[in-house]
Amino acid sequence: MFSKVLLLALIPSILAANHAVQVGAGNALAFSPTTIVAAVGDTITFTVVSRNHSITSTNFSGAVCPPPVGGVGPNGFDSGFLSDLDGSQPTFTYTVVDTAPHFGACMQAAGAHCRAGMTFAINPTTTETYAQFLANAKAS
Repeated sequence: MFSKVLLLALIPSILAANHAVQVGAGNALAFSPTTIVAAVGDTITFTVVSRNHSITSTNFSGAVCPPPVGGVGPNGFDSGFLSDLDGSQPTFTYTVVDTAPHFGACMQAAGAHCRAGMTFAINPTTTETYAQFLANAKAS
């Protein structure tokens, strides 16, 4: 009986997916891809491949840029600054804990990277779209 309970408890982690996101590919101020649709238990691994960037949750609208240190909201996240200046390609992994929409950006240069469009979305909706979030970031 115990082994069945243990197996049932492990199924979500066995079925969880890892979503890979490149940060700064081609020396661009961009996340690639910009949108991830993820289930609870999935992980998102961000790999910084150029410069110095952060992966930080922020507001959908209003004060989008720069994202605040520590991130925004319940289940917010903040990698802190990760540098690839030495070619180490540092990573930050976020484990998805809900299916609510979460929006993120780079806080580098007092929000200049964010305002330049270095943004991403996890589980955007039809009312909180990535396109609108990007527009909000560029206008903030």
